[in-house]
Amino acid sequence: MSVVFGVDILKGSVHGKIKPRYAVVVLDNGREFEKIVSRNKLFRMIREKRPEIVAVDNVYEVFKSKEDLIIFLRNTPPNVRLVQVSGKFGSLPKLARRFGLRMNIRNPIDEAKACAYLASFGIGYEVSVFTDKTKITVTRNRSLGKGGWRQKKYGRRIHNEVRRIYREIRYKLSALGFDFVEETRKGFGGISKGILLVNAAKKDIPINSFKTKDVQVKVEAIEKEKVELIPISRTQRYTIVGVDPGATTAVAVIDLSGNLIDVSSKKSWKISDVIGFISSLGKPVVVATDKSTPPEFVQKIRALFNAVLYSPKDDISVDKKKTLTAGYKLLNDHERDALAAALDAFNSYKSKFRNIEKRVPIGVDSDRIKAEAISGTPLRLSIIEEKEERVDKKQQILEITKEDIERRDKIIRELKEENEILKRQISELKSEIERLKNKIVSIASEEHERIRRDNYVKNLEKEIFELNKLLRSKEEELAKLKKEILLLRRMRYLELKGWKAVKLLKKFSKEELERVEKEIGINPGDIVYIVDSSGGSKSLADSLCKKGIRAVIYRSEMSHLAAEIFDEYGVPRINVDEIEILAGEDFAVINLDKFNRIYREKLNDMRKSKVELVEKIVEEYRKTRMI
Repeated sequence: MSVVFGVDILKGSVHGKIKPRYAVVVLDNGREFEKIVSRNKLFRMIREKRPEIVAVDNVYEVFKSKEDLIIFLRNTPPNVRLVQVSGKFGSLPKLARRFGLRMNIRNPIDEAKACAYLASFGIGYEVSVFTDKTKITVTRNRSLGKGGWRQKKYGRRIHNEVRRIYREIRYKLSALGFDFVEETRKGFGGISKGILLVNAAKKDIPINSFKTKDVQVKVEAIEKEKVELIPISRTQRYTIVGVDPGATTAVAVIDLSGNLIDVSSKKSWKISDVIGFISSLGKPVVVATDKSTPPEFVQKIRALFNAVLYSPKDDISVDKKKTLTAGYKLLNDHERDALAAALDAFNSYKSKFRNIEKRVPIGVDSDRIKAEAISGTPLRLSIIEEKEERVDKKQQILEITKEDIERRDKIIRELKEENEILKRQISELKSEIERLKNKIVSIASEEHERIRRDNYVKNLEKEIFELNKLLRSKEEELAKLKKEILLLRRMRYLELKGWKAVKLLKKFSKEELERVEKEIGINPGDIVYIVDSSGGSKSLADSLCKKGIRAVIYRSEMSHLAAEIFDEYGVPRINVDEIEILAGEDFAVINLDKFNRIYREKLNDMRKSKVELVEKIVEEYRKTRMI
């Protein structure tokens, strides 16, 4: 095992007046050392011992700012990795318990030891502040002075030396196959400054900063915009997922220690989005429901993750759900039901989990063993496989390290054999031309790929917009149909109560009349309701009357020509305000009792009008005879 430092703050603070002191645990090839040191002493130990990993619970217990962190990493040997143990997969105590480490959270030595061992197991995040690019700057190491009769000769000599060292470094980089871009500033007799931007990490470049009498070379890594935490291994977080499907779908995710990771609920939550939400929080090993008969939605999610399905023997009661979820802040009953399902599933495995935690040796991921135990893998076999996998990884790391050392040794031998750089300028220029050609081809290929990707994204966005538009249209249509169904149900209920259906014309036109006759027909004795009767003609009224209709109900004012036809045929015209009616898009029903009463009144009025008309005609006839 390589050298690993575990560090935890003992007292004081980098942000306060009291200078901090640290508990340090050193793991060195199977041996273990404990020390209490100051911050300066800690940094000296790191530079002297050159550990592979310096592990901390929180990086800002040691460094007060990003700038402080960068200064430390610039002055630290390149093979030393700074690792923050806690993060996405839990706090330090949770991780220690997961990997079988006993730790007193009040004891800094225990916390430092846990950091060291967890980092050696491959748990944590490497703190990264530099990009994989390096800047090499070659400049003068002394001023040219105020001038004088020998200043030009002196400046020419220094600028020529800057150019010589710059070309030597450039040749070495080209010979080793590094990709770089360069920039130079001319000086009298040579160059005053040369910059090489190398597309490689500083630790991979076999050139260090140095100074000569006339020239200084500065090799520095390029900083990132912000501090990044990069996982040092692919440790998986295993979860138990509770799902409550419906118009509002809720999902609750807990870890294999029963701790809530996240819970969320949404209306009309698509299954693809639910899958994405669950995947972002870890790998589910159990998908749970609160129903004894699992819903199809839950079955689909279980199948997609190849997880174990948990459902209770009987539906979980509301009282039990409230007991299980007491103490959690939840937005609605759907989230409560989802979390209750997950916790109920966890409780069913709790005794098995405790047994695994007792039997799993230090350094073995107990959560992985729990996940495999749920899937049916025997406990002993899982532990053996986990140990063998860790041994294989360590051997692989050692092999890579040896190859790296051999490669560096080979580079050193090649560098020692290099001489007479100026004689090889022709070869260097040819290599440079070839490199630039390859770079042009690479840039063109990358640009083509970028354009293709952008067009693909735009097409997808356009398709999504059209689908959303169609979805909104369908939702509006569905809402309209639901409203119609409710109205039809009410009409049907009213028909049973003595109401009567009538034929509905939206407007008094030939096209509308043909449509209604084609779809539902107009029969003798029918009552016709015309919503907009303003455009009715004499011929349309005549056509309706010939069908033997009983009466006409109208809303807007009817033309006098149509009204005369209805009167001639003895078809009563009844205003919609005179009766009780319930109308939908294509159907209407009327209160039959009230209609019959008005209908009889209209018939009597029409008879009286006819009698009065006849009497008037007779009277006029008599008057003419008397004359």
